[in-house]
Parts: sequence; C-alpha cells; structure tokens
Amino acid sequence: MTQFKKNNHQLPTEVATEVAKLHATLPTAEWKEIRNAYATTLRNHGWTLQSVAELFHWSRERVRQVAKITDASTAEELTKSYGLTIPELPLKPVKPSPVYIEPSPETLARLLELQPLARKVRSNSPKFRAEAEEYTRLLNYSHTTEGVTLYRLGKRLGTTHGAIRFRLARYGYLKPSNGTSKVYHPILEKNRVR
Repeated sequence: MTQFKKNNHQLPTEVATEVAKLHATLPTAEWKEIRNAYATTLRNHGWTLQSVAELFHWSRERVRQVAKITDASTAEELTKSYGLTIPELPLKPVKPSPVYIEPSPETLARLLELQPLARKVRSNSPKFRAEAEEYTRLLNYSHTTEGVTLYRLGKRLGTTHGAIRFRLARYGYLKPSNGTSKVYHPILEKNRVR
C-alpha cells in the first residue's frame, strides 16, 4: 500500500472565490458563523492549518482555536447548507525509506572480536599486528564485497567512518583522493604481517 503525505497544500482559487462571494452577500454575524464552520470543516477533512489560514487571512493559531471550539458535525451541516465545496487533498506519495546493507553477522562478530586487539598496535611493534591486519582485511571485505557503507560499519563498530577510511588507507586498501596527502602514510612493508 502506498503511503501519502501532506505538504505545501494550497486551497484551489475557486474556493477563495466562493468564500469572497459569500462574504460580500451575508451579514457580518452570519458570515462569522459560516466562516468558522467552513474553517473547521476544512481542518476536519485534512487541510493544513496554513492552507486554511491563508484562505481567511488568519494565523495558524487562530485556525486551530476556531477548529477546537466549533462543533464538527454542526460545522459540516452548515457548510453543506451554504453549498460550499470541500476540495480533495492533493497528496504526494511518500518515498520509501532507504534500505541499508548491513554486514553479515559472522563478519560483524569477528570485527567486534578483533577491534580491541587491533587498537593496541603501536608503531613498529609486532604485537597484535596479525589481528590488526585481519581486522583491516575484514573491514575492506565488508565494504567492497558485501557493499556496506563505511558510515554503517562505523555505526556497528562504535567508531567513525573517517577512522575506518584512515585505517583502510594506512593498510593500502584505499588511496587518498588527491594522491599527495601526507596524513595517509602507509604502514611500512617490514612491519606488515603477510
């Protein structure tokens, strides 16, 4: 089933013409009664506060107050008795929410297991280097093969997408966009575990 949303509603010009003619022909007290009834009826049929406010040159708050104090069933009958039309709402289809690709449960479990160890790698130390290599390889696999965005990976791992991008660049899986960045110094080959 397609969902629809209301936005930027504007009542048709015919409605404004009808209202202006009625206003010109009715006495003030009767006009106020029918005006309030019509405003309430339009609100009950789904028209926005803004669209009704523009019709009567009111504020949205005034429309809300009038709709609150006016009896809906009486307002509907009064509107019909004066022959005022209630136009259909112009509804726009709602875009479906995007579906995000998630990392596979096995990959995510292994990444979460390796993450604390991969963070312990320091400088030229060989300690935890193998875990860091596997962690980075899994990040790259999840991003390139499984199609998971770096942002989504960062959300699942509790880190930023920039940190993941930096790690992938340091380990040689990504290249800097301009090719001259001094920030992305690759890890020396002698320190790599292959």
